[in-house]
Amino acid sequence: MKKYALLLCLTLTGCTGGKTILPVTAADIQDRSLILGAQQAVQRGQYQEAEQLLSKYVYRTDKGDLKIQFWGLNGESRKIAIDTVISLLWETGRDQTLAQFAKEYLSGDEYKVTMCRLSERQAHYPEAYACWNNLGHEDRAERTIRTEAALRILGTE
Repeated sequence: MKKYALLLCLTLTGCTGGKTILPVTAADIQDRSLILGAQQAVQRGQYQEAEQLLSKYVYRTDKGDLKIQFWGLNGESRKIAIDTVISLLWETGRDQTLAQFAKEYLSGDEYKVTMCRLSERQAHYPEAYACWNNLGHEDRAERTIRTEAALRILGTE
């Protein structure tokens, strides 16, 4: 029985780990091209175009939270879509939505770095300093303190 289970598992997933025998469909290719098009639009600063291209995959809940469609999007395209939405939210300064979206879709250091960057951009310097320091980014933490000090000297803080 164990041999059959192992054979079935190898047949479905293959020996290389992570690769499946499931074929790439035309829909997968179309999804990937739309998402990559949105990614390029963000890089060019054409945010409305990016939002339009992502509209098939991104929606808002009744509470107003931004979400990625779960069904119908393969894993790699989903990752690219998440990264593209994060970039779009960062570039357009939608910090509150970015924090909500990052909490939902990022994890580990990727999430922590995003939150540190948000704290720094919002001029919450002690919070940003602690955040960078906790991640072991001493240079970035010190730069945050120098930025705050410079702003105080210039009288803009």
